[in-house]
Amino acid sequence: YLDWHDTHRDRPVAAKLYLPAQTAIGTAGAQKLPLLVVSHGLGGSREGYSYLGKYLAQHGYACLHLQHVGSDRSLWSGNVLGLVSRLQTAAQESEAIHRVQDMRFGLDRLMDSALGEHINPRQIMAAGHSYGANTCLLACGATVQRSNATGLQQIQYRDPRIQAAVIISAPPFYGMEIGRAHV
Repeated sequence: YLDWHDTHRDRPVAAKLYLPAQTAIGTAGAQKLPLLVVSHGLGGSREGYSYLGKYLAQHGYACLHLQHVGSDRSLWSGNVLGLVSRLQTAAQESEAIHRVQDMRFGLDRLMDSALGEHINPRQIMAAGHSYGANTCLLACGATVQRSNATGLQQIQYRDPRIQAAVIISAPPFYGMEIGRAHV
């Protein structure tokens, strides 16, 4: 379990890392692992898709499962009458952007750590379900266009370290139209 804090955004970023059993921390010259970064859907957590993390770790992959505060399982807590409001807030553009920044921050922290020495920086992939799929699309280079007073504005948050993605049940972006993806 990894619990980081992005001081720039004053935002916690939690993650769970799955590694192959034979990965020896601190072993020089060991083969570097491909990495899959997993982004959960609305109301999920770093525990989601744990079966995938375990399976891939058994087959030589590292898996980093992120938890996005603001659109995570905490949405289900509290007064049931406030649930719709909490879900609407979590689906706002600002949260979509925070999720992509969570992914970038998590990758930065992992790759700059001793654990990052075991990751092949040329073999980083992302996977996401539902709202997590949108997070992955943005991280892989999807361009979102929205209208404003001066015309169309493009929002892009591509992370060039991510080389491939698995997109599962991506919903339409909240209040946005998807342009094109550059992968």
